[in-house]
Amino acid sequence: MTEYFNDCLVLVIKEYDLIDKLDTTVFIIYDKIKSEYIIRGKRSDESRKSESCTFSFKCEFAHELADFLTFIISVNHKWTYVLYNYDNLPSESDEITYDFLREFVSLDYELSGYEKTDFNKKFLLKNLRMLRNVFNYY
Repeated sequence: MTEYFNDCLVLVIKEYDLIDKLDTTVFIIYDKIKSEYIIRGKRSDESRKSESCTFSFKCEFAHELADFLTFIISVNHKWTYVLYNYDNLPSESDEITYDFLREFVSLDYELSGYEKTDFNKKFLLKNLRMLRNVFNYY
């Protein structure tokens, strides 16, 4: 039987290219039990001939995650940040998939958002650290 978290913050970052098309979507969770960031993402299929695959990674530190994000998302494109509070995530982070997270993207879970902003590394790091430091012990 799968246990579920009561509350878990999820930061979603979306990249919009220079012609305002969605390029990449990344979901970021901080697993307080394992002390690691969980990344689930996918490139957009809008402008590709074949469907993009999802990707999943883990890392320990906010600055490592920021380096990864600035490698896969252009700092010259617009970034949208949305913070969600999911109350239905499996307690085992390996069970949390991109498709599951995408399915529950709605205003019902949204706490706040910043639409199509210019990249700012200080703002990115502040939000990544917030995920690590604001939590619920379930």
